[in-house]
Amino acid sequence: MDQTEREERLLASLRLLVGCEEGRSCMAASRGELCLLMHLKRQKDPVLPSELSETMSVSTARITRLLNTLEDRDLIRRSIDLTDRRRIIVKLTEEGERYLEAVYARTHKRASAVIEALGAEDTEAFIRIAEKIADVSRSLSAEETEEQEQDVIDSKGGTA
Repeated sequence: MDQTEREERLLASLRLLVGCEEGRSCMAASRGELCLLMHLKRQKDPVLPSELSETMSVSTARITRLLNTLEDRDLIRRSIDLTDRRRIIVKLTEEGERYLEAVYARTHKRASAVIEALGAEDTEAFIRIAEKIADVSRSLSAEETEEQEQDVIDSKGGTA
């Protein structure tokens, strides 16, 4: 197998792993809904939409669309910040909490079935390799960010 074939198989495997099979939608996770809900769950206090935009590295317009969808489903609630009435804050609703609990339960059930099918040794090998892939990916992302920042400096005629 040559490098191009390996790359294609790796990417296809990752798509299958996250449920993005050909002819099938990538569901809510691909649209960022699940990521946004999990971020809200981890927060102790309500969050500003601008903070969500920054944390998730997506536009404020995209965050607004996500929030509209999630609010329509009663998974989040937007309200006026009582300490600064110019700001809107976002928090998870009880329905949002129940939804995430159901997602976590399904995810853990699936993970348990995968572990049982793979066995301990293959599971440990997969975890080690997945962590290595994540580390390499983070490193590449950091390098790309530095390159993009340098490109902006260069395009303005500045120096680093």
